[in-house]
Amino acid sequence: MRLIWLGGAWLAGIVLGLGRDLGPWWALGGWLGIALLALLALFPGQWRALVAAGLLLTALGLGAWRATLVRHPPADLPLGAITAIRGQVRDWPKRGDRADTAVVAVDAVRIAGTWRGGTALVRADLPLAPPVGRGDRIESYGVYLPVEAVTPTGFRVSLALSGQHGQFRGYDTRVLGVGPREDVATWQATQLAALEGHIRRHIPGAEGALVTGVLLGDDNLLPNTARVAFAATGTSHVMALSGWNVALIAGLCAQLGTLLRRERSILWLLGSALAIWAFVLFVGASPTLVRAALMGSLYLAAEALGRRGDAPTALLAAAIAITAASPVTLLDIGFQLSCAATVGLLLGSGRLAALLRRCRLPRWLAATVAATLAADIATLPLVAHHFGRFSTVTLPANLLIELPIPLVMIGGAVTALAGPLPGPRADVCGLLAWLPARFMLLSVEALGAFPGATRTIAAPGWPLVATIYLALGAANTLPGSLVAARAATARALPGARGALPPVGFGLLCGVGVGLRATLLLG
Repeated sequence: MRLIWLGGAWLAGIVLGLGRDLGPWWALGGWLGIALLALLALFPGQWRALVAAGLLLTALGLGAWRATLVRHPPADLPLGAITAIRGQVRDWPKRGDRADTAVVAVDAVRIAGTWRGGTALVRADLPLAPPVGRGDRIESYGVYLPVEAVTPTGFRVSLALSGQHGQFRGYDTRVLGVGPREDVATWQATQLAALEGHIRRHIPGAEGALVTGVLLGDDNLLPNTARVAFAATGTSHVMALSGWNVALIAGLCAQLGTLLRRERSILWLLGSALAIWAFVLFVGASPTLVRAALMGSLYLAAEALGRRGDAPTALLAAAIAITAASPVTLLDIGFQLSCAATVGLLLGSGRLAALLRRCRLPRWLAATVAATLAADIATLPLVAHHFGRFSTVTLPANLLIELPIPLVMIGGAVTALAGPLPGPRADVCGLLAWLPARFMLLSVEALGAFPGATRTIAAPGWPLVATIYLALGAANTLPGSLVAARAATARALPGARGALPPVGFGLLCGVGVGLRATLLLG
């Protein structure tokens, strides 16, 4: 519990420090620290509460200080309509079905037929040919949009937080110089492309693209109609690398360890953690995947030490570690949705399942429906804020694809391993993955075509989003808070229990926990 409060203060400091000048606030923080020391001298009997307040203030200040270290250099581009760019590709592009997506460090732009000097970091959507790679110097013709003109809001915020100054949509590209191809990043991209090729060779069509997306997080080759259907049904998360992938690796390691009778060996648990991180480094360390890997590693560490893992503490510890390394990750859309869904599962799925079992639903169905509802409720405010829409068919869509996802992941993994083997073995494995992938596509496309599957709404601001999470946190903790409040009142004020009603204490505790959840989700 103490770690949760300290972590919440750290994340609140990150939010306060990002993109703000905190010069005047440091003086206020210093005066608050002096006031706490004075109160500690005047009321030595309350030293525990005052020390706790001081630690919270320190965590808040440290988070704000870490966030102020993040500085992205501004763009320096001449005025005018930019029709072409020259620059160097910063990383390996993501392959798509219509275009490649790359980050380009621009050093020259073409305006009104004249090349001029300028610097900026832009996201470039480049044609599939000619292929470009990391370190290549390119010249591309197309249309440039500054970050202020990019839509939707969530995408614009994501570009700004990553230090990118705009989006360039190219229709003609030339490679002026080829970058080095003998580094680790090149080897990683080559091996990942080869693995995707093995999967798609034995699982053709949109089903192969879906399997690749679920297993490796690369959904760029998914047809646009299918991608729109996944967005309309609120099921795009199945192609985001996160807990599903880590759970698959950890589960396979646990099953193998059980067969070898080594499942509780410290060396075996260490090997399982190394397998998880090898996968993370191979496919790319996205914030959602790193969060899941950190939580999985903490669980394995608790198992090795003979202790019981605590999911909320593991989640917060992972969030602290990730934001300490990169504070802007806290405002990443995928990271927020991943954390929100995890919090919803941890805090709400159990109570919802118990409520549904009272309606005489089978235990397995109640657990599945409760997990889907808890994750959807927890992420709905963020989805509405970032995208200005919500799906009316997300519950049936998620219920339909709940069972096929593990089959797709296992089938895809077995197909990738059997790819280099001779004979029809890989084709048979590919068929085992193709069937559930086909079912997923049919279900999602059918529900996505339903009239009114997606509703557009006015995107709520952060104050309303925070208020919603406050209410959810209060509703989740109010029953337990009432009991705790009565006990706290009896201990602190034994002669005046009626002076401060227990209900008021319960509401305050609920609001406090809701605020903690709000800070956690950013």
